[in-house]
Amino acid sequence: MPLPSETLCIFGDSHIGSARRALDAGLVVLEGRRVEFWGAAGPLFRQIDIKDGVVRPEGKEAAEMVAQVNGHGRLTLAAEDFDSFLFYGARLRMAEFMLPYLHFMRDPQRAVSQAVMQAAARQFLRSCRAFRIARSFAATGRTRVFFAPAPLMTLGVLDETGPGQPMALYPRAVEATAADRGVIWDLFDSLMAEAGITLIRQPEGTVVDGVFTDARFAIEGAQTSGDAGHKSAAFAALMLSAFEEVARRDARRKPTISP
Repeated sequence: MPLPSETLCIFGDSHIGSARRALDAGLVVLEGRRVEFWGAAGPLFRQIDIKDGVVRPEGKEAAEMVAQVNGHGRLTLAAEDFDSFLFYGARLRMAEFMLPYLHFMRDPQRAVSQAVMQAAARQFLRSCRAFRIARSFAATGRTRVFFAPAPLMTLGVLDETGPGQPMALYPRAVEATAADRGVIWDLFDSLMAEAGITLIRQPEGTVVDGVFTDARFAIEGAQTSGDAGHKSAAFAALMLSAFEEVARRDARRKPTISP
């Protein structure tokens, strides 16, 4: 059980907006946790980086957005600032990996070995700045680090079947089963664990048609805006509940160290 004074930083890009809405609306309660948000939306998220163990925004506009998102005057982050960090979304776009590799798994003529997929997954993680920050924080041993990647694209918002579009390139991804997705989640779980990070998976109950998020979790106005990436507060509540379940489970597994 988390201590009453346990602190949590939810770090990320524009996806953290739905997490804030879920908490503000009482759709999920992170009992015993004092939560702060930290991050930036859009191109300004790319202006956040880590140097000498400290994360900070680079540039005035990014700093102003971080200040607005955080609301507590915290313009920098270090591992020891919070008991736990939840990297939420944070430009780790699992759809970009899931789609081709689920297609390969369903197509015997294009199947790849586990070693090839593992190498690709390592490179995919290394290419994500937020993952590198999470890995750096975890390496200090001063905080617990969790990562909930950006969710799969919402079904029916965009036409992805045209020439050169994802579903035209990887059509058999829609045949993927929970077991198929589990193979990829298990791979990322293992790679993150090597870095001291705990993966938070997208709940299976939110996934439809092999590689999409159910349309009932679309962000408001998705059809008009064409926003297939962001999700509703209800979806964020499920993700935060999954985080809480994993965090409590892992806390129970921690060995007690005698003074």
